[in-house]
This record gives sequence, structure tokens and C-alpha cells, in this order.
Amino acid sequence: MNAENELIRLTKENDNFRKIIKTQQNTIDRLVNYFILGQKPSGLSK
Repeated sequence: MNAENELIRLTKENDNFRKIIKTQQNTIDRLVNYFILGQKPSGLSK
């Protein structure tokens, strides 16, 4: 039972890390598009 709970905990933790990494990658992509490619991010007016 303890091993099963640990597996569930690690699975949730892994999912959380995947979400964090995806968010960070999206942020990096937007920064690259804005600063390097000169594309204005959607949703911002200027």
C-alpha cells in the first residue's frame, strides 16, 4: 500500500513538473518571437 501511494505521489509530481516545463517553454518561445523575430505577442496593444 505504501509503495502504491508513493507511485501515485510521484506520478502527480511528474505531471506538475511537465506543466511547469511547458509553461516555461511557452514563455521562452514568446520572448524569442518578440525580441528576436520582432513579432508582437497576441493580446498586447501598442
